[in-house]
Amino acid sequence: MFGPSPQSPRQPKPNKTKVSSLSGGDWVLFCLAGAMGIGQMLLQLGQHNSRSIAIVLLLLMVALLIRPVLHLPWLAKAESAFKRIVRTVIAMALMLAAIGIFGWLSWPPLHRHELSKAEREKFEKPLAGLKQPKMSIHLYCAPYDETDCVYAAELIPLFGEAGWDVSTTVERITLGRPKPGIVIGLHGTLKPEDEPKLKWNEGEWAQVTPEEEVVRQAFVNIGIEPDSISGATIPENQINIYVGHERENESAPTDMTLSFENLERTRREHPEVQHGPGAK
Repeated sequence: MFGPSPQSPRQPKPNKTKVSSLSGGDWVLFCLAGAMGIGQMLLQLGQHNSRSIAIVLLLLMVALLIRPVLHLPWLAKAESAFKRIVRTVIAMALMLAAIGIFGWLSWPPLHRHELSKAEREKFEKPLAGLKQPKMSIHLYCAPYDETDCVYAAELIPLFGEAGWDVSTTVERITLGRPKPGIVIGLHGTLKPEDEPKLKWNEGEWAQVTPEEEVVRQAFVNIGIEPDSISGATIPENQINIYVGHERENESAPTDMTLSFENLERTRREHPEVQHGPGAK
């Protein structure tokens, strides 16, 4: 008659796979790997890197290293909340100092580039600060070096806008002893007939003028350290600016840098000194 009703086969329960999230240790390793990758990128880019990109990468390193620093065992073993805060401040300071040193060692050199509006204003500021300059500006570059000559031509409006008497063209010349970078030429103290008598390691002195100081400062304001030469053929009321081949790092100190550092030191020690000599 009636038998037991057939039972439908049981459906197996679906397996619920539990997705595990990253642990605190995993995030620490992830941040450390990211910081190391950014550091390697900075080293590989080297002198081809721009300073703005370097700043962004260094800030990313700081952000990535905050979590690993906060998970240091030294902080977790602090006996009290106050000691933990003190240790955290010390650890953060050491991390920032380490990144600062790394950034200084890997800081890309300065190369010539089209000046921004802010850089143009920095360049013109010391020039405009000297009222009625008594010396005119003449610009020069090497023959057959169109890149440097174009850069020299771009300096003409900067001096003109600051109220200086500047030549409207760039002349192409060859220096007797060529120098790379930006070179400021002044009238020397020797007579033309005495210049050939100088030895290979001897220079010619030139009187430092207010005009020379502000011209140099204009280049320093945009990160360029110019060098200097002097000669009897340069008129007394004229400053020659020679744009030579670009240096590997335009912000690296030159002989002119050292001369002005010594001059500033002398002025601090002897306030009565207003102007000093400049070496060839």
